[in-house]
Amino acid sequence: MFSAVRLRSPALTRSFTMSTARSSARPVSLLTPKQVHDLVQSDDKSTVVIDASWHMPAAQRQPFQEYRKKRIEGATFWDVDQIASKSDVGVPHNMPSVAQFEDACSRLGIERDSHVVIYDSVGLFSSPRTAFTFKHFGHDRVSVLDGGLPRWQADNLPVDTGIPANPNPHAVAGDGSPIRARFGPIFSELLYAHKPKVESYFIADIEERFSEYKVDGAEKERKDVRQWKDMNKIIKKADAKREVIIDARSAGRFHGTEPEPREGLSSGHMPHALSLPFQAVLSPESSTTPPYRTMLSPEELEKVFEDVMGKDRWMEVKSGKRGVVGTCGSGMTASILWLALQRAGVVDNAAIYDESWTGYAARPESIIEKS
Repeated sequence: MFSAVRLRSPALTRSFTMSTARSSARPVSLLTPKQVHDLVQSDDKSTVVIDASWHMPAAQRQPFQEYRKKRIEGATFWDVDQIASKSDVGVPHNMPSVAQFEDACSRLGIERDSHVVIYDSVGLFSSPRTAFTFKHFGHDRVSVLDGGLPRWQADNLPVDTGIPANPNPHAVAGDGSPIRARFGPIFSELLYAHKPKVESYFIADIEERFSEYKVDGAEKERKDVRQWKDMNKIIKKADAKREVIIDARSAGRFHGTEPEPREGLSSGHMPHALSLPFQAVLSPESSTTPPYRTMLSPEELEKVFEDVMGKDRWMEVKSGKRGVVGTCGSGMTASILWLALQRAGVVDNAAIYDESWTGYAARPESIIEKS
């Protein structure tokens, strides 16, 4: 039971400083449930486990409420929709601003040298998007739990079903010392956009200003996020200079034979884009309940990319001579392709079209092909 606490003053709050000049070169690693469990149980306090679950609206699932009911021990919650910006045509969960990212990391107790381990409640669906976000902002140690929470449960590893500890990451005790969960503060229920009722187990005085943040290199160009103007330039380039565009949506949506899930939005694809449904880089569903998928091996992924791009273009991509851009419905499953590229050895020349097809097709000047 928590006693009344107050928030840490701005002078005492730790800042999160990073450079956005380029994404960190170390690729994202995929971990098994046992590897994550060993990290959680170890004496290494640098590990921060994040639940970054997100679901399509049609699924009618509430990831934050699911997190509150069941999670990996010590996990914090990363709200993909709230720690984000919107494109100028209203596409959600686009890349957050530097200030948003810094604020979220500082609230969640993530430090520059933290080992961030990300999972989701589907298996391998939304966690790659958050991994991409961390790498975009230059975070070094980033891992994804391959198979997510369903695989964790299938391996009979313990889940925490109690009330999340320390819901306010800026809380301090009466003597000014920080109240910290073992693996970092839990996502703030009071200070973020969910704004639920204050639970009886927690009372806090909320200051209007929490801390000051210094950002290094915020003005520098970001190399791994593409916008509509960038895609418009890419599709007009000659083939020898054009980045490869791979689309993670279903083949039916890509070819225009199936409708988009967003009402009123045309299906189809960008000129020169290649269809690569995200399921192609994942294993078949497990026979467990709930089922999950894992990422294919590097050798299997190379075969997938070569089959889609052709041998010559794939070798150009793998050698860094040609860039590759992932797109999907709204930037979520394109991140699965991005993670697959990382696993196949493509680290520095892969990007994501942030607003993806929802933003592209919403613009009347966009060229839409159906085939």
